[in-house]
Amino acid sequence: MRVTFNTFPDTLLGRLQALGGEQNKALTQLSTGQRIAAPSDDAPAMQRILSLRTEKHQNQQYYRNSIDGLEVSKTTFATLDQLGQLVGRASELAAGVSGITSDAEYKAKYSEINQLIEQGVNVANTKLRGSFLLAGDASASATKPFDATRDANGKILTVTYAGSATSPEMNIAEGTKISAYTTSAENEDVALSLTKLIALRDAMDAKSSSAVLTARQALTEGNTSCEDKLLSAMSRAGSIQYRLENNMKDLELRYESSEKLISTDADVDFAEATVRLNRSQMAYQAAIQSGAKIQNNSLLDYLR
Repeated sequence: MRVTFNTFPDTLLGRLQALGGEQNKALTQLSTGQRIAAPSDDAPAMQRILSLRTEKHQNQQYYRNSIDGLEVSKTTFATLDQLGQLVGRASELAAGVSGITSDAEYKAKYSEINQLIEQGVNVANTKLRGSFLLAGDASASATKPFDATRDANGKILTVTYAGSATSPEMNIAEGTKISAYTTSAENEDVALSLTKLIALRDAMDAKSSSAVLTARQALTEGNTSCEDKLLSAMSRAGSIQYRLENNMKDLELRYESSEKLISTDADVDFAEATVRLNRSQMAYQAAIQSGAKIQNNSLLDYLR
């Protein structure tokens, strides 16, 4: 058999390249802390990692949506609470009308209720991040959702809801949507509350105790009680807050779980990688030394 002159150097070079590759791989793993640098390193593990990363990014978006929804529901709750306080104050003013003996008292109560109406319209047209809060899908519209018609003196005569009949929804989990906004019916109830405040104010202006008490009953009593409707809307906003807070906790747990699973597949075992690095370095040095010794020998050394 004929052995060519370049056989040993080629074999040695190939071995040194392989050992050098092992060293570089171990060094890269130790420097980055990652076990997998390319899909070829561990294809099944890489597939699991990519799937988990996709799920993690989706959960991050769901979490951001939940934060936005929580902000909306909290602001909605505060807005409805303000409107409820305005209705409650108007009811207090009307409750003491039977003891009124002067026109000045009627006028004072009329003036205060009129200011409550003005404040109520302002509150109903509250904006959040530049969009109307109680407008449904028309939140980004330039038109206020609660349209107030005024007389020549600027006094509000009527209030109507001009927003959308539907409310925007957001994804908070896979296949799960929720709307943190008020419903069209709840927005209509807000307009109705303001309309009944107007009726109470006009009854005060007429200086009629019976008309005032009738307007107060329409505002606070019966199946159409504005106080009850506003409380019901506040209760729904509160339940949405609770759901979103729990959803955020669940997403946090899922995110942490995904991180641990990714770490299991992707993170390097530093002790094992260090052993491989040392082993490959020793083998590399041994190959160089043995190659140097063999290269110094020739055929004549064996013919003596």
